[in-house]
Amino acid sequence: MTRLRREAATIDEIDGWATRLEQHLAELELLMGMALPESLEPAFVTPAGSMPLPPAPSQSPGGHPPAPEAPSAPGRLTGAPSHTGGGYPPARDAASGGGSPALPTLCATLRAVREGQRSPSDLVDEALSRIRAMAPLHAFIAVFEEAARREAEQAERRIASGRARLLEGVPVAVKDLVAMAGYAMTGGSRALEAREATSDAPAVARLRRAGAIVVGAANLHELAYGVTSENPHYGAVRNPRDPERVAGGSSGGSAAAVATGMALAALGTDTGGSIRIPAAACGVAGLKPTYGRVSREGVFPLAWSLDHVGPLAPGVADLAVLLALLADEPARLEHDFARALLSGEGEDLEALDLPPALRAAARLAQAADGPALPASAERAAAGLRFGVPPDDWAQPLQPAVSAAWQRAKEALRGAGLPLYEVILPPLAHVRVAQFVILQSEAAAVHRHRLRSRWQDYGADVRLRLKIGEFLSAIDYLQGQRLRRQLTDQARSALAQADVLLLPTLPLTAPPIGTRWVTIQSETEPTHRALTRFTSLFNLTGLPALSLPAGSDDGGLPVGLQLAASWGRELDLLRAGVVLEALLGATG
Repeated sequence: MTRLRREAATIDEIDGWATRLEQHLAELELLMGMALPESLEPAFVTPAGSMPLPPAPSQSPGGHPPAPEAPSAPGRLTGAPSHTGGGYPPARDAASGGGSPALPTLCATLRAVREGQRSPSDLVDEALSRIRAMAPLHAFIAVFEEAARREAEQAERRIASGRARLLEGVPVAVKDLVAMAGYAMTGGSRALEAREATSDAPAVARLRRAGAIVVGAANLHELAYGVTSENPHYGAVRNPRDPERVAGGSSGGSAAAVATGMALAALGTDTGGSIRIPAAACGVAGLKPTYGRVSREGVFPLAWSLDHVGPLAPGVADLAVLLALLADEPARLEHDFARALLSGEGEDLEALDLPPALRAAARLAQAADGPALPASAERAAAGLRFGVPPDDWAQPLQPAVSAAWQRAKEALRGAGLPLYEVILPPLAHVRVAQFVILQSEAAAVHRHRLRSRWQDYGADVRLRLKIGEFLSAIDYLQGQRLRRQLTDQARSALAQADVLLLPTLPLTAPPIGTRWVTIQSETEPTHRALTRFTSLFNLTGLPALSLPAGSDDGGLPVGLQLAASWGRELDLLRAGVVLEALLGATG
């Protein structure tokens, strides 16, 4: 395979196949748009505050949680958007710069718990109160109220006896695609068998062992097969900044929960951008680790070779703490960096034996302001080379996204950090490889279920699965050969830079029900636009994160994406801390 793919004729053959399939893909997207109903949102709107909190998982019935009843209210929203309307508090400051969290970060909350300023019961009560008040966002499919309150009491006893764990008493949300003991995973669908899990998925178990309290199962795009979280069974997840906009997907409920304080952290999955897309759309941070770094056991698959599990949280430092707990084999430095991020400003970090750059990054994350910021950022980023693709590679971009990207590059230069231009793979080739691999693997996952329970799938997911059945083994193998070519190109780019900087999304969150978007006079399907910059890192397995980078004129969040080489999450997170601090200072 190595010998063949280096022959010019073979590469030309793959390029020709990719070009032809790209043409067919454009035709398929047009046909899909015509075949799908105008709106995938169910015809109901849940009255504010009326969402009943289901019992704890151990007391839940074996069946799936019921979908909300459907009164006659229309499902699709029309008219001009009303940002932060409907009584939903904004997730983050709507300033044009980086935007500081309006809600406390995970790290700040953990320090407050450790110092006795907050209690687990307070945190859980506040989270449950927000879940009730913001029920119309449809962020949760099930809420585990009784279990959460009971665990909060247990956490307080552990703290009082001096046995507190790292995440003691912190409320978290888990995407309803991940096994939780005593709960029947829905996958946001009616097509899965209603079977209570006998044990937690390893990712959930690790959070619980660290003291986290799972407050509920987060809503998602059905079976993770979409990027808007417009769920026809449990309600479209609405963007906290504007309820008429999508929250992104497929981990939309996880992002909306974090953005509103319904949870201080959340688990998501990412097959083509499903952590980073909703993170950018909702104004929070999200991390897709290196492929395989966080166990996928107990996670219902979408595409085996593309699926990743990772965290969402208010800020980049929070992601670093969560990764140290979630990774299968966390490095000692990852644990020590997490401890440094959770330390108080006056605490001595020498005992952790951190390299100077990581120590500087920890301090920068705790106090990112003041005239010394550029020098502090330069120390924290010591040894990192930032790479950016040419501007025309990313076009077209919404003006607010383009401005945020330029502002980030200027902030890095202003801190004395040079930028290197890198060549990334053609986006058309990325799109084709992602399409054939994802469609083929997803069709294989659902082959038997689609035949016996086809009526239980939503229209958009059912159509995507049926299309996947028409792809041939030759298409799949050619897609994998193209994937190897793309991986080689990404490796070449990362030989010239340690961290890549590019937008997460080319636009801010579109309105619910939008099938096509127009950016700078170019029109494309919504799902293509939202995955334009994210799917490359699923194909290659490279770690990538999205962090908030301000808002557009209407207050909708903008996200920027960083990516690094395989297994280099510490470089990625360190760069994220630096950029987050610089953007917050230039707002």
